[in-house]
Amino acid sequence: MTKAFEGVRVIDFTQVLAGPFAAGQLALLGADVIKIEQPGQGDQMRTMMANNDLAALKLSPGFLGVNTNKRGITVDLKHPDARQIIHRLLADADVVIENFKAGVIERLGYGYEAVRAVKADIIYCSISGYGQQGPMAGKAAYDGAIQAASGMMSVTGTPDSGPLRVGYMPVDVPTGITASFAIASALFRRSHTGEGQYLDVSMLDSAMTLLGPNIAKYTMAGMNTERVGNAPPTSQGTGDTWPTKDGHIQMTVITDKMTAKMCDAFGRPDLTDDPRFATTEGRVEHAAEIKPIIGDILATKTTAEWTAILGPAGVPVAPVHSLEQLMDYPQLDHRGVMMTIPAPPGMDGEIKVTGAGFHASDGDPEGRTPGPLLGQHTDEVLAEFGFDGAAIQALRDDGVI
Repeated sequence: MTKAFEGVRVIDFTQVLAGPFAAGQLALLGADVIKIEQPGQGDQMRTMMANNDLAALKLSPGFLGVNTNKRGITVDLKHPDARQIIHRLLADADVVIENFKAGVIERLGYGYEAVRAVKADIIYCSISGYGQQGPMAGKAAYDGAIQAASGMMSVTGTPDSGPLRVGYMPVDVPTGITASFAIASALFRRSHTGEGQYLDVSMLDSAMTLLGPNIAKYTMAGMNTERVGNAPPTSQGTGDTWPTKDGHIQMTVITDKMTAKMCDAFGRPDLTDDPRFATTEGRVEHAAEIKPIIGDILATKTTAEWTAILGPAGVPVAPVHSLEQLMDYPQLDHRGVMMTIPAPPGMDGEIKVTGAGFHASDGDPEGRTPGPLLGQHTDEVLAEFGFDGAAIQALRDDGVI
């Protein structure tokens, strides 16, 4: 099976999450991704949120989750002799990805213009918090800051909670997806024009695209999005998250037909005869009245029992899974979104990481090797690019690698 990016070489200068995720998506589809890290410390993510054993290996779960299939080398980019290594890599590269703060990569000597002088048709992707230009360019940014700046937090929570941060990384990962899509589009364009391209990907811009419907509602109708907790944007009382006998369940029932199916499944068809609940307008106006009725009904059975009743009845419903429960979810096994790959050196057995969010009829995304140890492939890659053993040792003695 031929994967989409087989034969594409990516030089990956990124760290933490958005950039590594973007390069990792290309690696899952066959690209040869060479990850370049600073000797001694490497990617910040290597030791973030890791237990002692993993921190000692510099292999945090977060790092392993987004660096599958990459080869890792260490090069001190500030060392003047680093240029001979980087230029050899660039001469045979198709894509460069970096996510330093705006202006840093230029000061190191590996900005777009410098790289284009080495490889004219290079596709060069810069990922940053606020973009490469404008009053915020160059400012440090993490996921939480962009959740705040983009307006995400303003629409998350309840009227009483105040703005809330989302409990995962809703900016970093979509920014990585945006970057990988931008790179894929540039590779497609190059296949027709023969020309490279510079790509400026901003975390703030990517977050704004996720808020597109909310923003359109404001710009076109002057309507702000209120914090409604787990209720749907339609404000109908038949959509929310309720406790069951042993957990929680989420329903989004927003049409008359869905409401009738829900009430029949509850054994309460009489609810649809009540004029307060028979129409969309009524379910909005009387949301506070129907919610506790539904809550009392759902509290009588377990989440699994209600899922088995409501789902086949055509009611949009889902259990609220913990991560532990999610690992036993049959749909997950069927789809294969969790990849089992060999553990890296220093760890026993296998590890599980998430893959790509799609399947292909040929050349499926695939995890083959774990995220690399710091500098694991330095000698291998340098030898591949023409450095002999003596030259590699000299670079190591001089502190370049």
